[in-house]
Amino acid sequence: MAGIAAFLVVGVGALFTAYDVLARPGPVLRVTIPAGTDGAPAEEILRIALGDDPTWEVRWRHSVAGIVVRDIFAWRDGQMLLTDTLTPQLDVAGLGHTPGRGELRDDGAGGYWIAEIDEPIVGNAYWIRIGSEAAPTRIAHGEREFDLSIAHASVRARIEVIAP
Repeated sequence: MAGIAAFLVVGVGALFTAYDVLARPGPVLRVTIPAGTDGAPAEEILRIALGDDPTWEVRWRHSVAGIVVRDIFAWRDGQMLLTDTLTPQLDVAGLGHTPGRGELRDDGAGGYWIAEIDEPIVGNAYWIRIGSEAAPTRIAHGEREFDLSIAHASVRARIEVIAP
């Protein structure tokens, strides 16, 4: 029987939450902050064993419009993919649909769903800037959601999948 361990870890001047699903082999989603120019070491701030559900969402609030955008990712056959994006608006700076890149659909709640993007993420990793607490960045997997902004607002972070 798989168990879930949740714990708080105190890092160098930061408090962060991490969880891992035990006894479930498979790929691991990892979020790290790079080493600092001041000599601070790189820091892992989140680790999620993807197990039987190799999908996750990066949920972020647009800092100007205040809307929440959901970017959905999957791990398939050794490749990280951006599969879908859900947004309540398309007419906001930086958001929109490019013909030929996924299929634009109604999300059923008055917003937009760009489905079947299936765009490979080069190197199975990408960089983000974690939003402020007013425009938070969260990662969701299954029923769990992790707010990266609480302890790491405005910091560059690398999201990657580590295969077994």
